[in-house]
Amino acid sequence: MNKVSAVVTCFNSAKTIVKCLESLQWAEEIVVLDSFSEDDTVALVKQHPKVKFHQQSFKGFSEQKQDAINLATHDWVMLLDADECLTPASVKKMQRWKTREPKADGYNLPRIEWVFWHWAHPWVKRNEFIRLFNRTKAHMSRDLVHESIQVDGVVRKLYAPFKHYGETSIQVKLEKINRYSALAAQQKFDRGKRCSPFRLFLYPVFYFFRQYIIKRQVFNGVAGVINATLNSYYAYLKYARLYELQQKKD
Repeated sequence: MNKVSAVVTCFNSAKTIVKCLESLQWAEEIVVLDSFSEDDTVALVKQHPKVKFHQQSFKGFSEQKQDAINLATHDWVMLLDADECLTPASVKKMQRWKTREPKADGYNLPRIEWVFWHWAHPWVKRNEFIRLFNRTKAHMSRDLVHESIQVDGVVRKLYAPFKHYGETSIQVKLEKINRYSALAAQQKFDRGKRCSPFRLFLYPVFYFFRQYIIKRQVFNGVAGVINATLNSYYAYLKYARLYELQQKKD
């Protein structure tokens, strides 16, 4: 049997942490690394006897998650954010997976998004992320934002969807856009990437088309229009801030 450590990082996650932890009870251990939450997160986490609870100051998305992974006892890790949870069908899938010989070193799982006031339509294209992996052959990327698991080995798909309550309102999304676009722009600038006026003006238009048509946000109705528009605004703001960094350097 493959023993699994479920790993979660959190900060002020009282609204979602219970759903997250309940969906991970199938794992042999649950490791939670908290960034000194100021709401009821800690009290809620400590109600789960299986949880191994740790706290440290936030070091950045990537480094915080890597530190949490390093606290795991078992080689196989299931990594979730505090605003994510496995579906009941996915829990059963994971219980079956544990009894079989792994055919890969990491697995991509599809994510179901909460879009402001409802779940995304089943026909909307789902993003996939490596969330189940052998930590002896994997590590977090060094990205400032949109960090990901990098696997040195075979990666396959595993249809065990997980839900994401990341953007529960337009206000929450706007706050994330402001924070993430600044990090993304700084990351691009530090890596030597630059933005031309041509890209600044046209890329958001292409991004909206990709979100609304290619990724099929059109099936999310009004929420899909708003989401695709705000995503294109994120693309615009990211490159606008990159352009600003260029001007300041000059």
